[in-house]
Amino acid sequence: MADFESHSAGRVSAVAMGSYERGTRSLSITKLVTICDIFQISLVQVLAPAQELTATDVSGRHIYDLRALQGLPPTAEKTYLLAYIHQLIRERCDWRGAVVSLRATDVENLELIFAASQEIENHNYQAWLVKQGISLQKRLER
Repeated sequence: MADFESHSAGRVSAVAMGSYERGTRSLSITKLVTICDIFQISLVQVLAPAQELTATDVSGRHIYDLRALQGLPPTAEKTYLLAYIHQLIRERCDWRGAVVSLRATDVENLELIFAASQEIENHNYQAWLVKQGISLQKRLER
């Protein structure tokens, strides 16, 4: 806990973090965002645990299962997509979890990359993505 407090530059005290972990102290959204920033994780990972994510088509929000993506056989498509995602993570100082959320502009860029690349066999990014089974969406409560 002391290491975490030091790493957070005092933004979250060791005592407070321990209380959050034990559930003996309420956690504000502001403090939750701070903790996510410190751990470099997304609120999606915190608020939508893996068991609440289900496979989906890619027409809506783009959330990808990185473990499933990394488990795909080696292809140029996989290489390009992983390289793109890792670059986004570095540029955005984003979290390094098991799930990544891409913006619509990111998907548009990937569509252009797939269409233009001579190394990629399937030039239609959306069609390739559907076949891979790595897209997720949060299950809605009924």
